[in-house]
Amino acid sequence: MDIAIIGGTRHLGPDIANLLTEAGHQVSIYSRGQSKAKLPDSVTRVTVDRKVPGQLSEALKTHKPEAVIDMIGFVKADIEEVLIALPALKHYVFCSSTAVYGRIENSTPDESSPVKPYDAYSQGKIDCDQYLLEQYRNGGVPFTSLRLAHPYGPRDHLLYTTGRESLFLDRMRQQRTIIIPGNGLTRIHPIYVTDAARGFVHVLGRSECFGEIYNLSGEEILTLNEYFASIARVLGVPLLARNVDHEFFKDHAPLWADSKRKFDFGFNWINYQSAFDIEKLQQTGFKHLTDHDAGVALSMQWLEENNLIAPSSDHDGEDLILNQLPSLAS
Repeated sequence: MDIAIIGGTRHLGPDIANLLTEAGHQVSIYSRGQSKAKLPDSVTRVTVDRKVPGQLSEALKTHKPEAVIDMIGFVKADIEEVLIALPALKHYVFCSSTAVYGRIENSTPDESSPVKPYDAYSQGKIDCDQYLLEQYRNGGVPFTSLRLAHPYGPRDHLLYTTGRESLFLDRMRQQRTIIIPGNGLTRIHPIYVTDAARGFVHVLGRSECFGEIYNLSGEEILTLNEYFASIARVLGVPLLARNVDHEFFKDHAPLWADSKRKFDFGFNWINYQSAFDIEKLQQTGFKHLTDHDAGVALSMQWLEENNLIAPSSDHDGEDLILNQLPSLAS
């Protein structure tokens, strides 16, 4: 099949392209051409800027792919442009987000759970899902939406209290204390990048998946304590960490105001747990191949190969914070 990937040059896209190429499909990637992602030689690169009206639709009309995997559709107009340009599309696979469920507290939403938009991004994804459902019910447009949770792996950093970064890995390796927000029982639901890519390839062309929305995340729901313990196991060191009340991060922002590493995410992480029911997709035969320890090992191998793990010191932001909490200091 001739398949177009829209926005496929950063995290998941190269793995999707590799898997499709290995399966014998003809693949083209539509992007702004700003990423130097390594792709199979057979992949056609089409340079377009989706934000420029008409560029994407003209490119799609010219190349006429049979199916589309859309990784960067954020508002309904993005979807409309594709469907108008390709009225005979055999399958439209859309990357949605579990952000549509909003703050889930201690629940574990499945696809029937109510959506709760909390910003423009989540509202846009909801609008896209709803529009695709309408097009399927009214005109039979074959679509599948995958609500992606937390992908991790090569071509990106790991998640930490400061956001996505890697300096904390050297802190762990050097047995310097890292910081875990809250009591460490907040849930995180990661999926290794290649497994996530396999989810998109798995549903492609499956008629049983037409008109369906699926949660896409890993097999393991981890607490933050378990998440960092997994990283420590891969590093081969004991986990040296301190749990800091999440309110601390909201109240003490001046501590890191002049630093590139901001710890503000420590407050939000507690409020936005990540844990989702993935049984519906598994019932179609989808299986994960990479557990969290293995995925972290592959992530760190890539970070090492690209010299992306910054050296730590005894004067990192963690130490500034721990010095404010003498009872927690190691």
